[in-house]
Amino acid sequence: MVSRIAVAGGGIAGLSAALLLARQGYEVDLVERDGPPPDDLGDIQTWQRPGAPQVRHPHMFLGLFRNLLCTRLSDVHADLLAHGVEEVDMTAPPGVAAPPDAIDLAGFGSRRATVEWVLHRAVRKQAGIRVHQGVSVRDVVVEGGRVTGLRVDGAVIDADAVVDATGRRSALAGAFTGAEEESPCGNVYHSRLYRLLADVPQPPMFLVPVVFAGGAGFGGGLYAHDNRTFAVVFARLPEDDVLARLREVGAFEAAAGAVPQFEPWLRAGNSEPIATVTPMAGLTNTWRELSPAAPVGYLPIGDVLCTTDPVLGRGASFALAGAVRLADLMDRNAGDLEAVGAGLRAYARDEVRPWYDDAVRDNAQRTELWRATVEGRRAPEADLPLAVLAALAGMQDLRLWELAQLRANLLAAPDSLDTPEVSKRLDAVLSSGWEPPVLSPGPTYTELTDALAAQTG
Repeated sequence: MVSRIAVAGGGIAGLSAALLLARQGYEVDLVERDGPPPDDLGDIQTWQRPGAPQVRHPHMFLGLFRNLLCTRLSDVHADLLAHGVEEVDMTAPPGVAAPPDAIDLAGFGSRRATVEWVLHRAVRKQAGIRVHQGVSVRDVVVEGGRVTGLRVDGAVIDADAVVDATGRRSALAGAFTGAEEESPCGNVYHSRLYRLLADVPQPPMFLVPVVFAGGAGFGGGLYAHDNRTFAVVFARLPEDDVLARLREVGAFEAAAGAVPQFEPWLRAGNSEPIATVTPMAGLTNTWRELSPAAPVGYLPIGDVLCTTDPVLGRGASFALAGAVRLADLMDRNAGDLEAVGAGLRAYARDEVRPWYDDAVRDNAQRTELWRATVEGRRAPEADLPLAVLAALAGMQDLRLWELAQLRANLLAAPDSLDTPEVSKRLDAVLSSGWEPPVLSPGPTYTELTDALAAQTG
C-alpha cells in the first residue's frame, strides 16, 4: 500500500504534483534545493532560484496550462488572478466577436516566479505536505526492485514512491532511463524585465505575447506579464559574435529601441527596467525514455523526460500536465505503482514525444534560415509553416482560427492540422485573393546590427 511519496523538485511540476497527491490523501515530502519565496509578492524579484535559471526569462502560459489549472487546481488559478495575472481570450482573432459555440480558450503571460509563488502559497496551506527547502537530493533508495526512500543531504526520507521533478539535469534519472536523445535548439536568449510606470496605460498587444521578427537571422518578442511587468527578449545563433553583444545593457537597449512595436512600452517615462540583461545559453531539445527496468515507484515527470525550445512556451504546460497525469494514474490504478509507471511511459511516448519531434524539426528549419541571413547567403525557399498559415487565415475563417489555436495551445496534437478539412478551408481562403500579412515589420538583421554598431559610437 502506498502512503508516503517524496517529490524531488520544487518547480511547477513538483509543486503541482505535491498538491494533487496530497489532495488524494497521500503524505508528501517535497524537497527543493533552492530557498523559499518571499512572503510578499512585491519582493519576488529578490527570490534567488539558481536551480531554475529559466525563471528569469519571459514566460507565456498556454491554453493547456490554464485549462488544467481551472479544472484541477482551481484555487491556484483564482489566486493567480487575485495577484495580478490577466488572461487573454483566444477564442477569436483580435477585434472579432467569438461565435456563440466557441470553445473556452485563454492563456496568460506572467513571470514564472509569480506562478511558483502562488503554488507555494497553496502548498503551505495544504495538509499532508512537509516541505524541505534548501536541501539537495542525492539518489533514490531501492530495495528488491522497489523504491523505499529518497536520499538527501545527510538523511533518507522514507517513501513508497519518488516523483522526480528535478528537471533536465536530474541527478536521479541517469540510472533509470534508457534511450536518450538531444538536439540543439540553435539559439541563445538575452532578456530583460521591465515595469510600466504608474498611470501609464498598457500599450496595445497582439494576443500574448507581442511577437516580432522570425526567420531573419534573429528572433525576439515582448511578453506582457503580471502586475504591469513585461519582458523583452532577443534570440540569436550561438555562433553570432555580432549579436553576442546583446548581453551588454547598452547594446540590448539599442536593439530594443530599433523595434517600432516596442516603442510605446519602452518610451521614456512609460517604463523602467527592474532587472539586468540575462543570457540563457546551452539550450537543447532533450528526450529520455523511462526504462521498463526502472524500480517500481520511480516516477519522472516534466523536464526530466522532455524539454523543448523555451521560445515555444511548452515546458510549463507539460510540467503541469505530467503532474495531472500522474495523479490520475495513481487514482485510476489505486496506487498500483507498476501500472502507474507503465502509464507514465505510455503518456510520454504517445502524447509528449510528438512535440519533441515537432520542436526538433522547427528548430532545424529556423536555424538554416537564420544562418543563411547571417552569412549573407540566399535563404532557401520556404513556405509558411502550416500552423502559422492556418492561424493567419483564421482571421478570415473562424474554424481555421479555432483549429490553429488548439494546436498552438497544446490542446490538439502536432499533426492535427494535417486534415482534409483544413486543406479545403485554406484553399477557399487563398482562392479568394487573400494573402498572408507580413508578420513582422520589425528591423531586418542588418538594421539590428547597425543599431548595435551605432551604440558603440
